[in-house]
Amino acid sequence: MSLFCRKAGTSKFFCKKDARRAFTLVEVLIALAIAGLVMAAATSLLVTISRAWADRPATRDAFDAHVNGVGRFLATLMDKATMSPGSSTQGGPIRLDRPVGFSDADDPLISFFVREAPPLLVWPRGLAPRVHCYLFFEDGEGLSLLWYSDLQEMERGEDGKPVLEDEDDLFKTPISTLCEEITYCYYGEEGAAADDFKEWEQETDLEENAENGSFRLPAFIQLRFRHAEEDLERVVTIPVERISPNGLSAEKR
Repeated sequence: MSLFCRKAGTSKFFCKKDARRAFTLVEVLIALAIAGLVMAAATSLLVTISRAWADRPATRDAFDAHVNGVGRFLATLMDKATMSPGSSTQGGPIRLDRPVGFSDADDPLISFFVREAPPLLVWPRGLAPRVHCYLFFEDGEGLSLLWYSDLQEMERGEDGKPVLEDEDDLFKTPISTLCEEITYCYYGEEGAAADDFKEWEQETDLEENAENGSFRLPAFIQLRFRHAEEDLERVVTIPVERISPNGLSAEKR
């Protein structure tokens, strides 16, 4: 700390202390040492995190990508669903139905029709157009698509609708062998009044009306995948109807 003096009159000096104070060399060296230790610790932590990220199992990323891909594939495919030729418009593009001649499922399956099948669905003649699809889950086998094309050989069934001539003509394409469970999500009870309190319900089987034996289409399906003792879940919306651009009415598909 320094003193500043000024002369007053002819022979007297008045001195006062300067309020400013600078760091000493020792203090500067201590500050630099502390900053160096902090930077070294931060660098070591960054290197450790980067090394852990680089050494993570590649199968973990592959599992995430698989689950995300299955969810997007199903959502995109069902969003492209449209009414099949000759079908009633009351059921909508997504409905519950049983594949022709398929006896491995007791309950109906989520069914939809697409005019152009994705590249995953290939038959001997190339890409299959005008495809009827059924979402099929089986314990131990995972998630699959059962499907057939209108261009295959058909015959009239008992109800007058065209059906496949042979059960073996129904194709089965695996979607995910890692799918462990499918859950159907419903909002409120069937036939409930509009002013009744509603809540979400999850069922491992399709909801069935005990009186008439009909099944109810869920609003969502929840898929659970498992790999290396790790579970992941994805929710796929059932697009019952598509809102028109004006937001006032359902758009015809």
